[in-house]
Amino acid sequence: MPRPQREYNVYVRHTLEVLRNQGVDPCPLLARLGIDEASLQADEDLLSRDDYSTLVDEITRHYDVPGLGLLDGSGVELLDHGLLGYAMFASANLGKAIERHSKYQDVIGAVLHTALFVEGSAASLRVISTSRPDMVDTPYKMQYELEKLFTQWAELGPAIGKGKHWFESVEFSYPAPSHQRMYRNFLGEKVLFDREHSQLNFSAELLKTSLNFANEDAAQLCERQCAALLDDLKQSDGTTGEIRRILANASGRYPAIEEVAKLLAMGERTLRRRLAKEGTSYKQVVLDFRMELAAGYLLGNEMSIQEIAYVTGYADPSNFHRTFSRYHQMTPKAYRELQLQQR
Repeated sequence: MPRPQREYNVYVRHTLEVLRNQGVDPCPLLARLGIDEASLQADEDLLSRDDYSTLVDEITRHYDVPGLGLLDGSGVELLDHGLLGYAMFASANLGKAIERHSKYQDVIGAVLHTALFVEGSAASLRVISTSRPDMVDTPYKMQYELEKLFTQWAELGPAIGKGKHWFESVEFSYPAPSHQRMYRNFLGEKVLFDREHSQLNFSAELLKTSLNFANEDAAQLCERQCAALLDDLKQSDGTTGEIRRILANASGRYPAIEEVAKLLAMGERTLRRRLAKEGTSYKQVVLDFRMELAAGYLLGNEMSIQEIAYVTGYADPSNFHRTFSRYHQMTPKAYRELQLQQR
């Protein structure tokens, strides 16, 4: 059976922090659901998306926190969204950042799918579908997710040299809630309810606005990794696929097999047996992942070979050089030169 996809720890930690800031102690709820909060500090993501869905459901049912979604979306920055966040952060302009988000939003487990609509001088970022129905199966949960989504997009403003109210207006498909005044603080003065669509509206001219940390070459590198991860997600999951997703969020520190077995809620022996049935081993999965990552970074000249060695988890560049040469039957330098020649 496919292993469950996992929610980013940073999202879970942020939700718990918001609750505490509102005077709510989430510890009894976490204990009841069997969630070890200390484990959420780890690099590897802990909660399955099903477990996170249950957590959000319990929170929205039992805790009356007006504007919880507004509060939960505020302070979540681009770089908190992992590989996709880096790809957006380094994009040449706002249009490219939105394009990448629309293409790879499933990588971060988007609850609601959005798409860009441009008509003349007007642009809208509109919610077009639900990708995780369990997260929005009550009106309050839908409200929570929409509040959170658009407040997170407001956080993009400083990256394009604007304030958090960089858009002209926001529309919501539900009636005005009792805490509608809170929306002004997070989303600006022009917030409209009972509309046909839920969307952000802004000038199409803004799509050309450069991001403060634009580095399109680096953005393309991250995009290639997003594409590979999305391809993994689309394929039959399997134990190998689940391990690759753990590695993708390990920030260069690749966990030992016993750590991964614990994250997958199984014994080390069981993990080894399942990988053997898939014709591989944990050591091979890690090696394949690191070498594919290195090959992706070598497609351009943006990073030195020493930097690539570091970000793929090799403290000793000579060790990286030997491993890469054995794996690809050529040195990292030769591989880069060949790829550049074939462009």
